[in-house]
Amino acid sequence: MPESTVAVVNPQPGNTPLTVTGTLTTTPSGTQNVNITNPLTDPVHVTPVKDNNIDGVYVYSADEVPGVAAANNYLSLYNPTGSGKLLYVGGIFVSCVTAGGSTVTAPMRGYRATAVSAGTLQAASTIAKFISANPTPIAEIRTGNPTATLGASLFNSPPALSAGSGSTAVHQVLIPPNSGPFVLAEGEGLVLRETTGDVDLRWNLSISWAEA
Repeated sequence: MPESTVAVVNPQPGNTPLTVTGTLTTTPSGTQNVNITNPLTDPVHVTPVKDNNIDGVYVYSADEVPGVAAANNYLSLYNPTGSGKLLYVGGIFVSCVTAGGSTVTAPMRGYRATAVSAGTLQAASTIAKFISANPTPIAEIRTGNPTATLGASLFNSPPALSAGSGSTAVHQVLIPPNSGPFVLAEGEGLVLRETTGDVDLRWNLSISWAEA
């Protein structure tokens, strides 16, 4: 007699547990007991699995980047023309401390951008791979005020304000749920920029993305 499998979808927390009684009748004849595990009382272990369509997942992180008084592009993520890939932005993380006090209120802003160049192109070895076997990333990370054609702004992250030393909490910029991926096609990028800064500010900037 072939074995039958019954799958039960885990109900949402707070719902009444699902109760199933009886037997499962098979063809041509016979019965088989049904065993239902209660998902509200028995643990469910979930292990993240990478989408097979994704070539690699990466993160770049810069710490204590000194502030600049004038307008400055601090960090860019760019998908170069001819890459043959799409970049899927996963998250951006921003925090700020002061080394001697600051009253500048201009935030670190995220912008869509095109034609990103110049600045300091970071070596691939400075980019961390989520899985060490992932290929070398095709994305270009630039620091040191790269040149870019800015598009619409995406988010704002406030600087630290203090008379002496001060800091901000880590601002985690995530993609809104159910919105689909944030995609950078060839020739598109993302730039973190402050229009007015302070040399006493120190920025901590991280960005993660996937390539496919």
